[in-house]
Amino acid sequence: MENLRQHLEMLYDLQSYDNKINNLNKQIQEAILDIERKKEDLQNRRTELDNIKRSFVEINSIKKEKEAFLNSKEELISRHSLELNTVKSNEVYKALLLEIEKIKADKSIIEDEILQLMDTVDKEALVIKNLEKDFQDFDSKIKRDILEIESLIENKKKEIAIVEVDRQKQESKINKSIFLQYERLREGRDGIGLVLVDGESCGACGMVLRPQLINQAQKAQELVFCDNCSRILFKK
Repeated sequence: MENLRQHLEMLYDLQSYDNKINNLNKQIQEAILDIERKKEDLQNRRTELDNIKRSFVEINSIKKEKEAFLNSKEELISRHSLELNTVKSNEVYKALLLEIEKIKADKSIIEDEILQLMDTVDKEALVIKNLEKDFQDFDSKIKRDILEIESLIENKKKEIAIVEVDRQKQESKINKSIFLQYERLREGRDGIGLVLVDGESCGACGMVLRPQLINQAQKAQELVFCDNCSRILFKK
């Protein structure tokens, strides 16, 4: 093919644009994944805080139930105390006294439990207060980080747009048939359709090349392909 070396040189330059675009797209994908990780971290923090708050509500609910139970015991003691003034039998009187003492013993246990729960509630309330502040700080940081990453992504997209303009100009100079073969190979070869001969090996897959292929790549009179990875071989 006439001026094949010139077309291959232009194709090599075109591939440098493709490499830049691929790298920029990879950076964008990595940035998007970074945003997702940060959002996940934030959600995990929120879930952790919600679980602690839920536990706090449950403890508070138990405390209120205990307080209500304590009130019922106090009312029962008051009722039995009034009944002491009305009973006429010593046996009933003694039974009421025993019942009152038993209720007072139960009441004492409940009071101790409430005191323990009150202490737990106070401690948990302080923990939640600190965690909420930490979460707000973390939330603000994550949102700032995400805004910075989103700005970075937009800048990378602008870079890609600029490179694509230069790529299109370069593409227009290359023989259409050569370009289409390059595109087909690039799609199935990790974005690399053209490789330099590296000594006696393919610059992409590392396969040792036949001397005939190296000689043909040097002459650049026809397209030469690696026997292993099928990429176009180019020897400057």
